[in-house]
Order: sequence, then C-alpha cells, then structure tokens
Amino acid sequence: MALWNVLKDWGLEDKALILCSDTTSSNTGRINGAITFLELYADREMTYFPCRHHIYELVLRSVFEYELSEVTFSPDVAFFKKIREKWNNLEKENYMDGYKHLNAICSESEILSNVNYLSNALKNKNLKNDYRELVEWGQFTVT
Repeated sequence: MALWNVLKDWGLEDKALILCSDTTSSNTGRINGAITFLELYADREMTYFPCRHHIYELVLRSVFEYELSEVTFSPDVAFFKKIREKWNNLEKENYMDGYKHLNAICSESEILSNVNYLSNALKNKNLKNDYRELVEWGQFTVT
C-alpha cells in the first residue's frame, strides 16, 4: 500500500497515530478499506477522524436518488449525461441564474429576511466550520 510505504520511507510508521480521510468505503471499508489495511500493517488500532468537509455530497446524493429514483456509484450519472448530450440544443437565452430566479419567486422582504437570518447565524461563535461554510454559501446565493 502506497501510504504505508511512504510512512516507512520517512520512518514514521511508529509515529502515525491518527488517520483522517473522507468516509467513503474505499477508506473506511471493514474488509478492503485503506484504514483497515493501515491498522493491519501497523499492527495496532489508530484513532480515526472522519473528514466532514464533503458531507453535503451525501445530502445531495440522497436528494438525487430520491428525486431521480437512480442509485449510482459511477461518476457518469445518467441525468447529467443527458444534459451533456443535449447541451448544444438547450435554450441558453432563457437561462436564469440563481439570483435572478430567487428575485423572480421571492419578495424583496423575504430575501432581506433570509439575508438577516444568515448574517446573524454567522455571528454565532459556536458555528462549526462545515455549517459556517453552508451559511456563507447561502449568503452568496441570496446576495
């Protein structure tokens, strides 16, 4: 395994105590996960810190699976493949970006209310980084 070889080359195989990675099965899988192999090679259990940076991908995946009734682990999602194939035929002059769309469906007071809510949320000192990022993206979307 490449990571283990790097740890050995640098003389860190006994010093590596904590593993941090995303939570995909290629890393966390009980049988073939990279963490399983690293613990096996190290001959000890290690502390694992799962990375939550990409947690929203799981939320979006659930939305797509629910709305499109399609479960896939391939990067070639049929829905996007159709868009890619028909891209040149799309009426791009009728495209409305998120900001224009928001203004078309929401009143100015609703938008202002959301802006205020998001601004206040950012003042919360206990807001975790992932949630802070979500609030910042929300602010970016409505302003």
